[in-house]
Amino acid sequence: MHLIGTMQGRLLPMVDGRIQAFPRGEWEREFELAADVGYDSIELTIEMASYDIHPVRSDSGRRRINQLSRAHGVQLAGLCCDVFMERPLTDVDVGARTASSDILADLIRACGELDLPMIEIPTMGDNSLKDPAARDRARRILEDSLPLAEDAAVDVILESDLPPVDLASFMDAVDHHRLGINYDTGNSTWFGFEPDDELPRYYRHVRNVHIKDCTVKDYSVPLGLGETRFDRAFSLFRDLSYEGDFVIQAARQDDDLKAGRDYLSFTRNLVTEWLR
Repeated sequence: MHLIGTMQGRLLPMVDGRIQAFPRGEWEREFELAADVGYDSIELTIEMASYDIHPVRSDSGRRRINQLSRAHGVQLAGLCCDVFMERPLTDVDVGARTASSDILADLIRACGELDLPMIEIPTMGDNSLKDPAARDRARRILEDSLPLAEDAAVDVILESDLPPVDLASFMDAVDHHRLGINYDTGNSTWFGFEPDDELPRYYRHVRNVHIKDCTVKDYSVPLGLGETRFDRAFSLFRDLSYEGDFVIQAARQDDDLKAGRDYLSFTRNLVTEWLR
């Protein structure tokens, strides 16, 4: 059975005008909200502004996360590390790159302590792998980090802006069973990729899916109002026997709880029509 989850912070007011951010003092309340809306799971988020205070990084915080997860029946989908959009693992400066690698090791250990199944690394923007030299730097860091991920029983998954051929080649080059891919439906639209060019090439690496809608001009619009080919993507999920879960990472609206309900209904309809 496919679980349908939400991104942490998406059911609460924005923090400092950020579309996605750890909700700080209100983070505990979101587990109850997610359960009330009907979500099965939640993907935690962390960025530099929350790095030192995030509950995932302390024993007491991890205990509290587990308590809330059990109390409200909301499973933990993973940890989305927006921190690496600000502290790139691909930085040309050796010192900066080493510091980012240390952050990755810290978060892998924390995820292992929390029994989180995966840690997600956005490799876009300043952390993009489009430059071959950046890919090489990222490959070396991953090869050093994946044994730690193996020990922690945590998958490391990449959310990438690489064209399908390059992404498939990169995954094949690293070739570790703990390394996977996050497939973001909206990002693919934004970058001009087609599901038929992507999923057949690297579907075996896809560990989770973000549900988002975009156009080639507008990054993130309400689900169903963009150009994302959900019907084709879900047809391929079915044909390729995708067994993972879906995390909704859709556009913010004035009423985030209503949007959360609408987005859940939209995604459930897709899952029901194509996968069940």
